[in-house]
Amino acid sequence: MFKVLEAAESENLAQFSRLLWQQNMSHRIYHEAGLQVVAVADANDIARASSLYRQWKAGEIKPAENDSSSIAGYFNVTQSAGRLLQALFRFPVTIILILVCCVMAVLAPLDTLSDTVRLFLFPDFAYGTRTINLGFVLENFSVRQFLNMMSPMLLHAGLLHLSFNMLWLWEFGRRIESRQASWAMVILIIVLALVSNTAQYLYSGSIYFGGMSGVVYGLFAYIWMWQLFDPAKGLGLPGNLVFFMLLALIVLTMMGLDSIADEAHIAGLLCGVLYGAVVSTVSRIQRAMVKGAK
Repeated sequence: MFKVLEAAESENLAQFSRLLWQQNMSHRIYHEAGLQVVAVADANDIARASSLYRQWKAGEIKPAENDSSSIAGYFNVTQSAGRLLQALFRFPVTIILILVCCVMAVLAPLDTLSDTVRLFLFPDFAYGTRTINLGFVLENFSVRQFLNMMSPMLLHAGLLHLSFNMLWLWEFGRRIESRQASWAMVILIIVLALVSNTAQYLYSGSIYFGGMSGVVYGLFAYIWMWQLFDPAKGLGLPGNLVFFMLLALIVLTMMGLDSIADEAHIAGLLCGVLYGAVVSTVSRIQRAMVKGAK
């Protein structure tokens, strides 16, 4: 989400929110540091939402008494396709990953362990034994094995698992692509998938796992580090979201459920912290050097 404005806690924004919905602006109002924050889903709506707020405060505009929108409007195929196409151009990596995961959830649900699923599982570098011979692995390493080290992120077990990961992938992925190049997002995804999946394999000893959770936690940590080390770039998260993600990780880890890839979550988070801290610090130093040279 993209912040538009801050308002006092005591201000009733219900009618303003209604006005934004009538203007087809997807948005969210949340509380942060004793204030109400209005954020929109589309960066192109920031200026328009801010202008509407000033007009609404001045009494120059108000929401229509009867909402013009209908249920059919929310399921308009043409509008939905247009918005999807627009999102694809703005956040190509994020949207393509979401679409691929949704297709894979239908063709190869993780909980079925079908032949199709097995094609995307992490490679068994122990080759059926309990010991990994690193020399033998390196000698026989192939492109297929490299791809399979990442492919488990595309597998999901059930609608709840898929929905949870895709919502967070959309939330974090579009934030990154709106501020940084899509190729940087591709590199980040590859690094996070390799690290989180490998950690899960090494610690669990099993190849039967999947999901985007490790990558999602890595994306979260990456944004968080930019917020801490180079906030001028505008890549950040609300404080309550940072708290929720960390608390959720602690709770899930303490539950110790076999169906949850705790090692992938933790490895993804730590990788995102390290990767984000390094690149954001380099970015800040480079900007300082350019500014000093002038």
